[in-house]
Amino acid sequence: MSSICLPARLESLDDFLRFVAERSEECGLTPRRSREIQLAVEEVVVNIIRHAYPDSPGDIELRWRTEGDGARVTVEVEDSGVPFDIRTVPEPDLKAGLAERKIGGLGIHFIRTLADRVDYRRENGKNILTLVLDRRRPEAEAGPSDPLTTDDGLSFPFESMTRETFKKGDVLFKAGDVADKMFYIARGSLRLPEIGKVVKEGGLIGEMGILSPFQTRTASAVCEEDLETFTITKDDVIRLFHQDSALAFQLVHLSIKRFIENLRAETEAKERIQSELRIARDIQAAMLPRVFPPFPDRTEFDIFALMEPAKEVGGDFYDFFLIDDKRLCVLVGDVSGKGVPAALFMAICKTLLKTEALNGLTPADILARVNRTLIPDNETMMFVTVFVLILDTETGEMRYANGGHPPPLVSTGPGRFDFLAGPTGTILGAVDGVAYATTTRTLKPGDAIFLYSDGVTEAMNAEQQLFSDERLKASLSGGAGEAPDGLIRRAREAVRAFAAGTPPSDDITMVALEFRGPARKMIRP
Repeated sequence: MSSICLPARLESLDDFLRFVAERSEECGLTPRRSREIQLAVEEVVVNIIRHAYPDSPGDIELRWRTEGDGARVTVEVEDSGVPFDIRTVPEPDLKAGLAERKIGGLGIHFIRTLADRVDYRRENGKNILTLVLDRRRPEAEAGPSDPLTTDDGLSFPFESMTRETFKKGDVLFKAGDVADKMFYIARGSLRLPEIGKVVKEGGLIGEMGILSPFQTRTASAVCEEDLETFTITKDDVIRLFHQDSALAFQLVHLSIKRFIENLRAETEAKERIQSELRIARDIQAAMLPRVFPPFPDRTEFDIFALMEPAKEVGGDFYDFFLIDDKRLCVLVGDVSGKGVPAALFMAICKTLLKTEALNGLTPADILARVNRTLIPDNETMMFVTVFVLILDTETGEMRYANGGHPPPLVSTGPGRFDFLAGPTGTILGAVDGVAYATTTRTLKPGDAIFLYSDGVTEAMNAEQQLFSDERLKASLSGGAGEAPDGLIRRAREAVRAFAAGTPPSDDITMVALEFRGPARKMIRP
C-alpha cells in the first residue's frame, strides 16, 4: 500500500493528482481509467479542502492499494474534519436544464459514477472515504465519432455544436453576462482583457461560467482577429455529460485546473501588491520623525508623536523641526482617502508645508501658500486638513493657524485640558484664494498642547459609538504632570480600551508638546 499526507490546501492538489497518476502507471491502467480515478480523487480532495476544516487547518491522507494483480484499485481518503458522508447526498437531476437544476451534487455524482463502489465510515474522529475502482477494458477508450479536440484534450461531437463567425473587435460576451454557451476556437484568437489572456486556435472558453453555481461570465471576450468558433449550449453540455461521463469529468477537471491557475495568479498579484504596500509604508514611516527625544540638547521643550495607519499606507502625517535657534514648528495633517494615493499626496503636502515654514512665514501664510500650490494640479480633487503652530522656545509664545483640522487641546492647569480656541479655517486643496488667520497664545512652563487627527475621536466600538471629543479630553485630564510620551500612551490606551478590538477605520495620529521654559544661561565667573 502506498500513501501520501499533505495539508488541506489547494496548493496540495497537484501533488495528490501526481501521486494517483504515478500509481496508475505502475498498475498498468489505461490513460482514460487513470484520468477517471484522478478526477474522482480531485473531486473528493477539493470538497475536503473547501468544507472539512472551516475553523482550523488540517491534513488529508490518501492511501492506494491494488488487489488481484491490479484488477481492482482501492483508494482511501482520510481527514479529521467535519463529519460528512457523501452517500447521503441526493443525486442531481441531470435531465433538467441548468436554470432549473439545484446547485450542488454534480461533483459527488461524478464520484459515484466513476467508482464501482463508494464506502464511508467515521472512525476515531476521522472521515474515511473508500473508493473501489475496477480496471476498465481497453475498448472503453473509444470516444464519440467525428470529435472536435481542444488543446486541453477535450473531445466534443461535431453534430452537437453550432458554427459561428465573428469579426475583429466583436465582443462575444462581457463579464457578468449569463453563461449560456461554450466556445471552441476553430480559427483566429480572442482576448480576455480582465485577466490579460489570449485564447488561440484550439482553445476552449466559457466552461467555468457554465459550471459555476452563479452561471455568469467571469471575464469578457473580444476578438483579436476574425474568428471562427463552434459553440455548444449549456443544456447540450449537460446532456452530453449524461451520455459520456468521461467528457463531463474532463471538463470539470479543466474547470478546476483553470480555477486553481486563476487563484494562484490572483494570490501572486495580491502578494505583489502587499509587498508594494509594505514598501510604501516603510517609505512613509521614514518620512516622519521617529527618533525620540528628537532634540536631546534642547531643554526648553519636550515632544513625542505617534502615527498608526488604518491600512498598510495611511494619509495622516505629522512633522516638527526647528526654523531657527529659537522657533520650533509643529504640524499635523490628514489627507482625504487611504492607501497609496493618500500617501503620495501626504508626501507632497508635508514637503510643501516644511518648505514654506522654513521660509519664515507666519502659520496663516504657510497654509495660504500651500493651498495655492495644491489647487492647479489637483486633478484627483484630494484635500488635506492641517494644523500648524510655531513656538518661541524662549518666551513660550505660540502662533498657530488651522486649515480645517480638529482643534488641539491645551493644558489649563494641573490635570486639566481644554480645546484650543481659534478659527477652524478651510481645508487645503479644495478652494482657491482662501485666507487663513494666525492666532497667538503664550504657554507657561509646564503647559502642554496635544495635537491629533480625527481617527482618534472617531474611533468606534462594536456598537458603532464614537470615542468622541469628551472622552479624549477626559483621558488627557487624568494625567496631571505627565510628559508628552505619557500623555500619548494614556490617550492611546483609552482609545484601544474603548474600541475593544474593533478594527480602526481611520489613521490615528497624536503629537504632544510640552513647554518647559527658556534655557538657563551659564554665568561665567
